[in-house]
Amino acid sequence: MTTLRTLPVLLLLAAGFAPLAPLDAQAGPILRRAQERKACQEFAGKLQAASGNPQQAQLVYQQGVLKLVETFGENPCGDIPAPVAAAPAPAAAVSPVTAPATAKPANPQQAQACQEFAGKLQGAQGNPAQAQQIYAMGTQKLSGMFGPNPCPNVPKP
Repeated sequence: MTTLRTLPVLLLLAAGFAPLAPLDAQAGPILRRAQERKACQEFAGKLQAASGNPQQAQLVYQQGVLKLVETFGENPCGDIPAPVAAAPAPAAAVSPVTAPATAKPANPQQAQACQEFAGKLQGAQGNPAQAQQIYAMGTQKLSGMFGPNPCPNVPKP
């Protein structure tokens, strides 16, 4: 008998919480944005801590962007610039005219990413629209990880 008495109370409680469902659906983007903001603040803090060592800062940046892309499907911290490696004095003195025509990526992770990128583009060789989409998305992702023009040897389709 007690279960029959509690059933109407449970139904009333359930009906009372029904209007909250649309609010939860709207809270999703707001919650995600708060998570992105927190992740970007942590990312910026880690970069700041490594700013004294340009190579370490680049590594922190690359790993951070990979983690952000893995977590959010994109880099929500696009306004945080990639750190620039300190170039040795003789390399800075080389004029663009005498620089080699085929620039190589700065590190093994970047070289591997560029090889994979080129492979994906080659796989879409028969479909120009797909190749252009792969190029646009790949360039955006790799630029977020390695800075501007991450794969200079990969031609635009």
